[in-house]
Amino acid sequence: MAEGILSDYLDEDVETDSGEEESGTLDEGDAESLDEEAMMERKLNYIDRLSDTMGKLRLDELLPESSTSEAGAEGSGMSKSISAENGGSRKHQRSLYWWSWYLTSICAHSQKVSLLRDFVESEFFVIDGDSLMMTYIHEASLDPGQQLHFFYLVESFLFDLTQKKAKYVIAFFTDAECIWNQSCLHLSMRTALIVHLQHNTKVPVHTEFSNCFDPKWKDFLDENHPYFLVISDKAFPTRRRHRATGIFHILMLHTLGHRINVVLASGMTQDILRVYGYHTCSKPSIVSTFQKNKADLKCIHEHLVNLAPKIYDHVFYTGHKEELVKRMQSEINRSYSKLKDLWPKGSDVSSIVCVVTCSAALNVYAYEMTMAQTAAERGEKTENKEDGPDRLAIQEAADICRIYCLHVALLRHLPLSQRALKSDTQWTGPAQNFLVLRRMTEYFLLRHLAVTVWKVDLTYLTDLSDGHLLRTVAKVCTEVPGCAESEHKLGSKIGGEYRHIWETVAKLSPELDVGPTFPVTCTSGIVVPPANKAESGTTVQKTPTIGLIPMTSALAEEFVGDFLGQLQHLDREDPALESLCKLKVFDEAFHWHSRRPLVETQDARVKEMRIIPKDPWERKKMLRQQQKYVVFERLYAESLDEKAAVTIVNQSEVTKCQPKQQPDTKCGNSKKAVKKKSAELIIEAQVKRKEAEVEKKAWEAWHTQKESIQKEISQDFDKGTKCLETFLQHCKSDVVKVTAELEGIEYCCKAWGEHCQPKEGHSPEMNFAVFLMQRIHNVLDKHEDQLSPTMLKKLARYLNYLGFLNLKDTVLGMIDAKQGQRIKKVLARAPKFPVGLGASRFQLQYMGPYLFREERKDPDPRVQHFIPDTWQRELLDAVDNNESAVIVAPTSSGKTYASYYCMEKVLRSSDTGVVVYVSPTKALVNQVVATVYGRFTKSLPEGMVVCGCFTRDYRHNVHNCQVLVTVPQCLEILLLSPHLQDWANKIQYVIFDEVHCLGGEIGAEVWEHLLALIRCPFLALSATISNPEDLTQWLQLVKSYWERVENSSEELSSTKMKPKSKRRQQTEAGKGSQTFKVRLVIYKERYNDLEKFVCDFEDNEYKFVPYHPCSALTVNHIEEYGIPSDLALSPPECLRLYDTMEYVFPQWSRAKELEPEEYKCFKNKVIIRKRDVREYEAELKKELVGWVKAGWKNKVEDVLLSLDPETEGTFGQEKKTNFPLLVETLQNMNLLPALFFAFDISMVETFATGLVQHLLRKSKRTKLPDSEKQKIRIENKLRKLSKYLKKEETWTNPTKKQEEKLMQFQARYDTFYQEYQRFHETPSDCTFASISAADKEFMDKIFFRMNRVHHSNHFRSMLRLGIGCHHGSMNSRIRQAVEMLFRRGFVKVVSATSTLALGINMPCKTAVFLHDSVHLDSLSYRQMSGRAGRRGMDNIGKVIFLNVPLPKIQRLIKANVPQLKGQFPLSITLVLRLMLLAARADDKADAKAKALSVLQHSLMTFNQPKKQNIVKLYFLFSLQFLLRQGYLDQEGQPQGFAGLVIHIHHHEPANFVFIQFLVDGLLHKICQPPKAPSKVFSEEVMEKLVLILANLFGRNYLPPCLNEEELTFEQSKVFLDDLPDEFAASVQEYNRTALQIFGNFFLSISSQANLEEEYELPLSGTSFKGLQLPEAIDFASELAKSLKSPTTAVSPFACLSGHTDLDLFKMGVVDPIVFRTLGIHTNNIPVLHLKYYDKQGREMPINAYALDFYKHGCLGALHTDNGLHRGDAFHLVKDFMLVIAAISNSLTLLCENEDDPVVLAFQQLKESYQKKFQGVCN
Repeated sequence: MAEGILSDYLDEDVETDSGEEESGTLDEGDAESLDEEAMMERKLNYIDRLSDTMGKLRLDELLPESSTSEAGAEGSGMSKSISAENGGSRKHQRSLYWWSWYLTSICAHSQKVSLLRDFVESEFFVIDGDSLMMTYIHEASLDPGQQLHFFYLVESFLFDLTQKKAKYVIAFFTDAECIWNQSCLHLSMRTALIVHLQHNTKVPVHTEFSNCFDPKWKDFLDENHPYFLVISDKAFPTRRRHRATGIFHILMLHTLGHRINVVLASGMTQDILRVYGYHTCSKPSIVSTFQKNKADLKCIHEHLVNLAPKIYDHVFYTGHKEELVKRMQSEINRSYSKLKDLWPKGSDVSSIVCVVTCSAALNVYAYEMTMAQTAAERGEKTENKEDGPDRLAIQEAADICRIYCLHVALLRHLPLSQRALKSDTQWTGPAQNFLVLRRMTEYFLLRHLAVTVWKVDLTYLTDLSDGHLLRTVAKVCTEVPGCAESEHKLGSKIGGEYRHIWETVAKLSPELDVGPTFPVTCTSGIVVPPANKAESGTTVQKTPTIGLIPMTSALAEEFVGDFLGQLQHLDREDPALESLCKLKVFDEAFHWHSRRPLVETQDARVKEMRIIPKDPWERKKMLRQQQKYVVFERLYAESLDEKAAVTIVNQSEVTKCQPKQQPDTKCGNSKKAVKKKSAELIIEAQVKRKEAEVEKKAWEAWHTQKESIQKEISQDFDKGTKCLETFLQHCKSDVVKVTAELEGIEYCCKAWGEHCQPKEGHSPEMNFAVFLMQRIHNVLDKHEDQLSPTMLKKLARYLNYLGFLNLKDTVLGMIDAKQGQRIKKVLARAPKFPVGLGASRFQLQYMGPYLFREERKDPDPRVQHFIPDTWQRELLDAVDNNESAVIVAPTSSGKTYASYYCMEKVLRSSDTGVVVYVSPTKALVNQVVATVYGRFTKSLPEGMVVCGCFTRDYRHNVHNCQVLVTVPQCLEILLLSPHLQDWANKIQYVIFDEVHCLGGEIGAEVWEHLLALIRCPFLALSATISNPEDLTQWLQLVKSYWERVENSSEELSSTKMKPKSKRRQQTEAGKGSQTFKVRLVIYKERYNDLEKFVCDFEDNEYKFVPYHPCSALTVNHIEEYGIPSDLALSPPECLRLYDTMEYVFPQWSRAKELEPEEYKCFKNKVIIRKRDVREYEAELKKELVGWVKAGWKNKVEDVLLSLDPETEGTFGQEKKTNFPLLVETLQNMNLLPALFFAFDISMVETFATGLVQHLLRKSKRTKLPDSEKQKIRIENKLRKLSKYLKKEETWTNPTKKQEEKLMQFQARYDTFYQEYQRFHETPSDCTFASISAADKEFMDKIFFRMNRVHHSNHFRSMLRLGIGCHHGSMNSRIRQAVEMLFRRGFVKVVSATSTLALGINMPCKTAVFLHDSVHLDSLSYRQMSGRAGRRGMDNIGKVIFLNVPLPKIQRLIKANVPQLKGQFPLSITLVLRLMLLAARADDKADAKAKALSVLQHSLMTFNQPKKQNIVKLYFLFSLQFLLRQGYLDQEGQPQGFAGLVIHIHHHEPANFVFIQFLVDGLLHKICQPPKAPSKVFSEEVMEKLVLILANLFGRNYLPPCLNEEELTFEQSKVFLDDLPDEFAASVQEYNRTALQIFGNFFLSISSQANLEEEYELPLSGTSFKGLQLPEAIDFASELAKSLKSPTTAVSPFACLSGHTDLDLFKMGVVDPIVFRTLGIHTNNIPVLHLKYYDKQGREMPINAYALDFYKHGCLGALHTDNGLHRGDAFHLVKDFMLVIAAISNSLTLLCENEDDPVVLAFQQLKESYQKKFQGVCN
């Protein structure tokens, strides 16, 4: 029966083995496949029966019965119970099948994303400990039984997470231990892993949870709310279906069912900066399904745990197994107790484990033999007698223990390099069984050690045994028995320790005659000799080294000259040199996508611009398109609130136009002085007269309006105050303003007196007092000099009314002493209408948004429309001085203005200078282009324009503009083009917007290249950089390099005295003198405060609960990181923080000092400024940090808990979100316009569409019942009248009667039309639009542009209701319409993705986060929330969190933005591009300087010389690769297909493999020419081409679990087929060459590794360098003979699994074995994996999205079937289409034969794919 259950548990398809090897391969038996057709039929049966209502049914009703054979009962009396047990087992088995399919369907939509979004306090997550172990116990590079290598792999993974500031814990569930019950090795390693992590690392490890249904686990989740759990989706990946997988699946379902996301442990990868994994989001449907089936899942889990095999099933082969287990535990306790007496001072764990386990194992083995002998004498049957193995004699068991003890002694003294052994010796069956017995004792002992109090040194717990070393010791003792016959042979260190261990074993087991310490022998009954002894003694294999091909390159010699002499070169007569072919030299002369000449002369551009089509219709169409483009760009610019366009006139032209001053021939200047004085008097008189007229008009206006204002204030306070503010804004007389202010204050005071008394159940309306105080502030701040004593007396009286007696005295103190004393006596009365608060508290609590900011009042002549702040003037100074600057300032703070000032400066200085604006997205490019069109107008020479644009799929006026707006990749193309140096020299400034993209996931290295390439000054703008000082230092280093280059070139030119060209002189004159200084300008203050709210949904009502920023902090965070610098508090939040601190800590010594009424910056101050509040905030934060340092952590914790928001609602239980109610609530609270951010395009569109449907339903309800009939009646009348009016228009000479009749019909038509229009009017409560914000003409212009857009009517109706949606996959015309109408104020509600937040100018009043996402990190949070609070329009910005868990909100608020860190800077294609630049450039010196700047100035290698050496060697071996592949010749000249490789450089190494296909002629075999005269290829040929290209350029991998389930899809194939055999063979040949070259690269860079760190475990720091033995020992030399290959360049821990330098030349194993301190990954090696596997060796299929789209042309299917998000699908397909276009254009240029079939085929494929894509775009 036990065997039947064990077989059921392990695998329905697998038979278990009867023994366990020491290597842990017990569970890896031979598989016997079931009938595949029967299995498929069963699976399809129950899947077909599933329906949408499956959540309402029980699983046992859904799943079909299966004909599973039942195990026979051992006895007739137990047959019924066993049958029932098996029946229950089958039921649970079927349930697991279903849940497996269900989880796979969920995982089909998981996305591979970057998991660690932030570098400080990242997303808190949990790693399932058993999943972690499952991942690395089956890691492809790990040999079974190599315990230390396993720990190294685990620690490397955890260390990488820790280095990247991940915040995580590891949880081991008690019940999950049963997963490993069939392997004592795994049980021992699991226990050792737990104890090691707990005692030797700082990683938090939880072991208190029994399973995921444990209430303590739920409490843990509720308290910490981890963002995701890392869980393995499969147990024992070598098995097809393992029952233990069910435990992991139930944990996944439980996690998703509790609204926590899951990351699959399989498929996780790392690079230098990030960790990637397949992320599966929890959804309401999953939560609902789990809750309905929770009880069933719990039963299944219990069944799986009970079904697990017992630990001793494969250890003991006699009856009474449980008795033997008890005996074993007793022996362990006895031996352990005796050992404590023998070793009272304790010892290291490996010695203790060795002694106790050997002693206990020998005693238990002897006891088992005695029991077996007794049973045999009695004639009793023993279990498994027939299959039971032969037994060892007790002395043979003792020999094994001697060998084991010797191997333990060797572990501590041999360096890891000498343990790189891989013995082919195998244990005999009996010996293996005894080792399994010993391993079981080790497991029980480790569990005992976990709770022991004895002095056990657990440092080397990770290295208790080494399987390869143990077998090698046994081999040596067998083959060379004399080498271990004495202590002398082993050496004093090893021999002495071995003697000590074995003698202790003998003392612990005196009843057993274990024999002497020496000799250590191995009999034939213990090991099996190798089958072929000749092969066992093979010689050491050498690594395949290659010599460097000599080449001549000035760039290479200067950059890597110091390494060239250290490496071996090929002789000139070497055959490898003869095989190098000389191909046609490549020169880049055409654009990549357009096939236009790269360099165009001025005349050619003018000629092209003059080309007008001969066809009149075509000519008219072209001109019309140009006009539409310019008109729209200016219309778009108007929506950006640009004040006025600037007409640029060159300074040189201004000088020419100025009249020359004639010299004065008269002596003296008395008359001139008299005339000047007279003119001044006249001017002064005119000014006074105008001022008097202005003042007179102002008085008249005030006398006219003041009564109405007074009446409005008394009746409708808000409306009245707006009228008063409007008058003050337009009034131009300060005298009238003061009077109006004072009278307005009088009116407000009366209104406050009427409303100051609190009504029943309501507090007094403070807005009256707030506005009153606001007006007092305004008068005292702006008009203090004009206030008379009488006016001051009035102000004092008003302050007295409010109860601010101290402020009254302050104002009176402004009058002279006598009047002040007299007035004080008069006003010494009780306040009439007190606000009930002190003055300071009142201002902090209610006047925060109105406090005066630090604004300068002196205008700057360089700025026309506003007065710039000090930091903005510093930016302008930097531009004026031709300096570079890094600007870090909050969103909407005005940092972009410096960019346009820079453009204006260059435009004014010359007609040739260029400013380049670099934007990260195309949407931002379009915005900047429109802004330039709206701002600047300039008359330029023919052929030149002001603005140009260059993106990957659009280019316009690139080389003939003065302001080029582009994306980083396109600017890189221009700067690295060898024949565009003249154009590059014209660049006078480069502006990098959103420069924090330097740390992004995709394209970050391009930003690095650009910053290193440019000679001119630059502006780098960002709102989110956490380490701007480091960035500035690096950029200053780059600029210092260019300064040296500039100085050396000037010296060289001065010696040669070569005259400069006229154009070069003009360009340099325009540039001015560059200082090469990089300024850092930091401005941290937001103009408007942001208030955060959490959205609570209760009783069908939304409530916005304030969220205090300090509640996001924890004591640990404050202690470790301090309070984040950008965690700003609003004045009310400062006040609340103080009150909470005082309440929590009554004995607080500084409480009185920091009391707002007594604080030095507030006390007796009428006007508290924002600067004062910031000082107060800093004091409170400093005090809070001081409490932590003083040890009052409990007080701080109480403060933080008191500040927590009191809300349950959304956070307590999952509730259906009512989006329309949410928006209407915001509208009622006057919190629109608002941006609603979501990270899913479907949600963005669903949100907007749902609002539209809600408003239409609401509008329909408001209409009268018969309104539709009336509408139809009026339509009919209008139709008849229209026909009559059209008929009457044909009259030539109508009579008077006819004219009257015509007028009568026209009047009736107008009347009916107006009535008809009323039917189409939307009620005011059924729209969010602000109708008055945009006139009909503006709306018509926008809607006209949308005419030809797909679904334009739907979006028009949406926009008319004031609703919009915005995401990157939308048609650009709709997106721009949304932006313009939102900025105008017509559209009030926009749902959007994160693309809107990246620089798009769409400020709002409120920003709402609709849901949580892995993409919502501190960076995106700051960018999105920064949209809230429009300067000049909103006093404060609101940020609302909906359906975002509170722990996530805490992390978002307190987390720092990511630090900018460099990535690996080079790729092979970039090296080729740099060589092309250096070889073919017109100015060789300039090109060489640029290339060296890129190579020498990487952010990754900044201040790290060893990393720079790695980059140098990578460059050198990249050159060798390019030489051997034929892309470079020996002179360093690019040749052959170098151009095509460069054009598709985004997809390395696929670009090189594609050329391999071309060279091998494989594409010509596919593209068979069609029959003449047709040139159209068949669809089969096209699909084959797409299949080949998708295998190269569309390698988007799917989770391996999808490949293991039979999933069906509606439209897509989903899994991409493999390459055809010939193509696969070509790839393998290419890979072999690449690996041979870069294997030597790994060998070369090994010298740059930190060997001291390489011999340490990464996380715990345990060193395994080993002791240097003082004497040479025979035994060590015998062990050394087993070393077969050198191990100088691989990790010493990887050597333990037999890896050597030879493995660096193999695919798939480089990452885990290479030196970790080098920071190199296989991503940097140009090999293409035909099949890609995860760490466990499971194949990861390629997503067939590119081929599927070509077949069905549907993006929706790519989402539903292929599992891609809609936005990702759009961009992936677009990128694939651009690759096809680049290949097609390049082949057309390269091939001289226009009728080449490959060229024609790619042209046809390009057109076909573009047509399908355009269908989607439109």
